[in-house]
Amino acid sequence: MSTIPSTDPGGTGGPSNVLLLAGRRDEREATACGELAGPTAPQRAHLLLVTGIASPWDRLTSWADAVGGRPPETTVVDVSTTTRSAVTADPAAVSVAGPTDWSDVTIETVDDDLLTLGQRVTNVLSGTNRQPVVCVDSVSDLLQSTNRECVFRFLEVLTRDVERSGAVAHYHLDPDIHDPETVSTVEVLFDAVLDLREDGHAH
Repeated sequence: MSTIPSTDPGGTGGPSNVLLLAGRRDEREATACGELAGPTAPQRAHLLLVTGIASPWDRLTSWADAVGGRPPETTVVDVSTTTRSAVTADPAAVSVAGPTDWSDVTIETVDDDLLTLGQRVTNVLSGTNRQPVVCVDSVSDLLQSTNRECVFRFLEVLTRDVERSGAVAHYHLDPDIHDPETVSTVEVLFDAVLDLREDGHAH
């Protein structure tokens, strides 16, 4: 996908924070997610996934398939939103369901409290010696469980922390389930926006 914006960890010119606009049924979303991880080789990265509706293991497997490998350090912050089923949100159920080759993955489950979520993400960004690669899946989940103003402030702080730490991050949002004003409001926080509705056009 040649229109994926080139990421450049370390602040040397490429976007640190990219918003990915894609419908849940768009088969290109997984490919774009992998490419937005940037040039960092999986073995040198610390992968940080923020999950909402999808299970941590589904997201980990999808990411590894798209990138072609798995990082040695992985942290999942799993947000227990109102749209997540009780079984999927249960940490014990997640642990049992996880494949053995991801047994060293750190999974933290938090309620849909953006302050706690932000603290957990910041701790990972500041506590790793590897290149942080962040995937937030998804902003839509947060918007459906928390008001827009709170999500905006959360993303405003998070995108600054990502840039300050030299991380590469992208954020999933399904534009089909939000009004245009909400999408436009969120877009202004990001260095680049990749809209798969426009054949992968980045702006």
